[in-house]
Amino acid sequence: MKNISKLILVVCGLLYISCSNEQSLQKYFIDHQGDKDFVAVDLATSLLDARTREANLSDDEREALESIKKVNFLALPIKEDKSETKTRFEEEKTKINSILNAEKYETLMRFGSNGTKAVLKFEGEEDNIDEMIVFASNKERGLALVRVLGDDMKPANIAKLMNAIDKGSVDIGAIKDIIGEVNIN
Repeated sequence: MKNISKLILVVCGLLYISCSNEQSLQKYFIDHQGDKDFVAVDLATSLLDARTREANLSDDEREALESIKKVNFLALPIKEDKSETKTRFEEEKTKINSILNAEKYETLMRFGSNGTKAVLKFEGEEDNIDEMIVFASNKERGLALVRVLGDDMKPANIAKLMNAIDKGSVDIGAIKDIIGEVNIN
């Protein structure tokens, strides 16, 4: 009887821990998909791959592109005529920072300029990243949250891919159009 009581206590303890109401980044994205104040876009990398087949990518750049499975983009632009969006901006910024301060996310770098602050975080091993997150905010323009999901993404190869994108070797016109519409950059 004592063993059964102990087993029940252990199971209840595990259930309590697993049912924590701590918000996850995935749940945050899902909760804001249909929100009229947000711009939400989910891109399968097959769309990027179709546009880059003709590109002259190195093996490392192609490996980086193939390691990316999905890109989620969520933005809250600040509308000039609505003061409530500025209040909402502060609330959502606090929520996102709270989620990203979880132990599972490691900070890779922080950067900022012209009033925009950004942080790059990741989940996984330093040489095999499973999830990368970019969070940028600007009090005048709004906030943007980008979540890159993949399998064993290597930071060095991702940096090479970003360099290829910067040089124009990879066509990401659709993504640039989305970001341009939101005007967070």
